[in-house]
Amino acid sequence: MGQKKIIQIGTGGFGLSWLKILRDHEEVEVVAVVDVVEENKQKAKEVLNGANVQYFFDHMEAFQEVKADIAVIVTPPQTHKKIALDALEHDLHVFMEKPIAHSKEDAISLTELSQNYQKSVMVSQNYRYRPEIQAIKKAVDDQIVGEIEYVEWNFRRATKFGGWRDQYDEILIEDMSIHHFDLMRYILGKNATTVYAKSMRPSWSWFNGNPTASVTMTLENVLVHYMGSWVTSGPETSWNGECKLYGENGVIALIGDKPMIIKEDNTTETLSIPEMKVVDRAYSITEMVQAIDENRKALTDISDNIHSFEIVSASLDSIKEGKEINLKQKEEVQ
Repeated sequence: MGQKKIIQIGTGGFGLSWLKILRDHEEVEVVAVVDVVEENKQKAKEVLNGANVQYFFDHMEAFQEVKADIAVIVTPPQTHKKIALDALEHDLHVFMEKPIAHSKEDAISLTELSQNYQKSVMVSQNYRYRPEIQAIKKAVDDQIVGEIEYVEWNFRRATKFGGWRDQYDEILIEDMSIHHFDLMRYILGKNATTVYAKSMRPSWSWFNGNPTASVTMTLENVLVHYMGSWVTSGPETSWNGECKLYGENGVIALIGDKPMIIKEDNTTETLSIPEMKVVDRAYSITEMVQAIDENRKALTDISDNIHSFEIVSASLDSIKEGKEINLKQKEEVQ
């Protein structure tokens, strides 16, 4: 038990925000920071403000010289597989930002190889750990409107990142949609069986690739339609998006981050939102620490998260091939 010692790899923009979360988290202590850019390391030093931390350019050097429990990886997806395997080789648990990897091949390979180690790999899916999502999950589990049979999910933002995101061919699917795909799996308690996707680039887009996509999928017996855009010219949703889950006796909905039931007569009833001591990314690291202490797999262990990643992969394959992808058939072939 006790505080877990952490080596964080990657302290760029998003990595810096992670460093602040870890700095303030009661259950962990940052003992080393790794970044290949000197400016990023200097910013990390300012965030940690004199704490007893070692700084490195090379993650291998940090793994060899610093005694720790967890490697936290907040680097571009192309680097995840190598850094994660290096951490496992040095007897460290791995906690990484989504996605598992940039390519389907690397994601599958890392998932399979990680099973050879005693230490675990967890992928942060922080959207699960929000009170409004927990309220929706409970309502579905309790079958308040009966069993869910189909779902509508919409996501609309207009966000200018710059940097590497602008270069992706399918930026919405590759970088953002996994949050929503993971929420679908989590809320419904089911894995995808078929996926059909199309994407496009609106004329006003600031992304080089396609930031708008439609994905129709089945999660076992549940039909889901997902429509997302990162260059909306209309009203934005929250980062969760807006969803409606349809059962025989009404609809469980999340609109403007407010969980509710929409009844057959079109009246609404607000769902009770649970109190959570920690939420979002802070809860992600709490889940990792608790899983280690309890000697169990984390809820979003890599062996679970690969099923969220495979919806991303199937969507990309569907866009490229112009046809529906049957994930069940793929499993049988493998």
